[in-house]
Amino acid sequence: MNTAKHAALTAAATPASPAASANSSADANANANATPRPDPLNQIRAEHVMISTGDYDGTIAWYRDKLGFTVRHEWTVTEFLGAKLAYLELNGFMIEVVETPEPFQQKAVPEDLGSALGDRGFGHLAFLAADVDAVAAELESRGVPLVVPPTSFADAGRRLIFVQDNNGNYLEFLTPLSAYAGGAS
Repeated sequence: MNTAKHAALTAAATPASPAASANSSADANANANATPRPDPLNQIRAEHVMISTGDYDGTIAWYRDKLGFTVRHEWTVTEFLGAKLAYLELNGFMIEVVETPEPFQQKAVPEDLGSALGDRGFGHLAFLAADVDAVAAELESRGVPLVVPPTSFADAGRRLIFVQDNNGNYLEFLTPLSAYAGGAS
């Protein structure tokens, strides 16, 4: 960080003197009549999720061939031992694939969906679909086995399936039950 930036940040974080506080009170009264600024967190949306893998090319091929993602951008980060990265995109959502030849975590892929749902941290990635039954049929035609076949959960108001990618990560596809005339079974 350059010295001027550091000085400006330090000055901004330093408590004000009593004289400055009196001026601050006048400023606060003037600001009380100002239009409140929007909460910047109300404007965020999901942009991408990152998958680290020892099978970079296989992961790109799986998401491209099985789900229809396209490679938006690929690059290498020389500062991280020449790690390769790619942004894959589908319908405005991206998956960042990062080559990690050596595991940086000792966490194993859960042996089944129940274990994944009972573990802490991110357990799966979910995609909203217009018709989860049609998605299930298409994925099976592309050689993707269903871990959970099309199943309706009335309490959650969803019909869903689960599959696993080439790395063992769980992916959920779901359709709100309200999208089905008369509900789905």
